[in-house]
Amino acid sequence: MMNLIDTHFHLDHYKNYLEMARNITELKQYTICVTNSPGVFWTCKNQITETKYLKFAIGFHPQESTLDENDIKDFMRLIMLTNYIGEVGLDYSAKSYMDKQLQLRFFEQIVELCASENKLMTIHIRGAEEDAIRILAKYNPQKAIVHWYTGNRDHMLKLVDLGCYFSINTNMVNSCNAEKYHLLPLEQLLIESDGPYTRVNKKKYVPSLLRDAYDEISVFYKNFDMISNIYENFKRILSV
Repeated sequence: MMNLIDTHFHLDHYKNYLEMARNITELKQYTICVTNSPGVFWTCKNQITETKYLKFAIGFHPQESTLDENDIKDFMRLIMLTNYIGEVGLDYSAKSYMDKQLQLRFFEQIVELCASENKLMTIHIRGAEEDAIRILAKYNPQKAIVHWYTGNRDHMLKLVDLGCYFSINTNMVNSCNAEKYHLLPLEQLLIESDGPYTRVNKKKYVPSLLRDAYDEISVFYKNFDMISNIYENFKRILSV
């Protein structure tokens, strides 16, 4: 039996995070627990035991306006402790987020290093698709996952051509703009929960709902081999 895979989950955003961590391992669901800063990553690594099924990714989230030069130095030092990077990216959708020029500089540094070290990245892009495409095309990372894509169809297809994978969640397939996700190649799809920020069966996401999330996304794609397809896709991106 193939295991379920969740490529984007915010473990540290749950009050009962220790219980959630135990559940992930008990359910044998491969889960990438993203973080929003190197400090949070370091705390998680020291307080919660990683297992075969639960891995932490080091993040540098553009919505974290307090991140600065010292934090990017910490990021570059700590990145060697993990093969998983995220959540990182660009977000121009609100003035309260990190300064745009800082976002660009930090994201380019991160993409360049991830490409040279062949790290798996999960990328947040909001209102910054052209800059993200330009930077990704420049460094050509082989393991890039675009998380919860909300941009337009043309930019999405450019990211497809760059070899990016796309992680799909239940909120995405139930949105008014869901139709464009049918254009994504099956072999470049992955599944994320983005827990706790999605709902499955009208409930806030918890790991025990991952199978239901797969079922919901399978119906959207009319693909009832989704578990095996996602498993093979994840194996492929890890092996690049």
